[in-house]
Amino acid sequence: MLLCQILRSQLIQLLPKGGEVAEIGVADGDFSSDILAAAAPRRLHLIDPWEHQDRDDYANDVNNVAEEKQESRFNAVLARFHGEIENGLVQVHRDYSEDAAIFFSAGQLDWVYIDGMHTQEAAYQDLTAYGKKLKHDGFILGHDYTNHVQARSWNFGVVDAVNRFVIESGYEFIALTMEAFPTYVLAREGAAAQALRSALFLNVPYLVEIRDFPRNKEFDHKTVSVNGNLLVYPSF
Repeated sequence: MLLCQILRSQLIQLLPKGGEVAEIGVADGDFSSDILAAAAPRRLHLIDPWEHQDRDDYANDVNNVAEEKQESRFNAVLARFHGEIENGLVQVHRDYSEDAAIFFSAGQLDWVYIDGMHTQEAAYQDLTAYGKKLKHDGFILGHDYTNHVQARSWNFGVVDAVNRFVIESGYEFIALTMEAFPTYVLAREGAAAQALRSALFLNVPYLVEIRDFPRNKEFDHKTVSVNGNLLVYPSF
């Protein structure tokens, strides 16, 4: 696995252009705009229920906003991408990810970005469901691969879900961004995965290779206070 000192918006610039892409967890559509600009997909599927969820394991997640705010977000996304929706570049699926999965055939997607519900069970369910919808050389990306103190207070289980999925599936952990809320990249071994590694080596300074991850190493996202500022750093 390559530890990369870049932002997720920079990472997706290195993915193949012109693919069919799905984003799970859209909120206001800010990262959706980044995907359109940086990755130039031929079609982008936006998947989000835009619905407040009244459940204990999701109560503290900052994106589980009130129903009125959810409706406002949904309407804002429709307005923001009106032109792209009209010409078929963007397709909006107002649905839970597990239910929306039935609309995609096996091997349909070039890559998916998972940023929905962050509990371990929900994240693992998205990985399993949408891993089956990718081309054999497709990529799974996802947000919030972190277990620092703030993430734990929000009941995030992404780290455990991703590690379990990698160990159980035929996917390998390709890359991880060095951010407070990192983005991960998974892929099956092959030409596409190797091409992405090469692109990272050519475009990203100060890469760090973590071998045998996550099978023989554990990830701990630690925090330290420096001059009153809370900094986050990865530990393996």
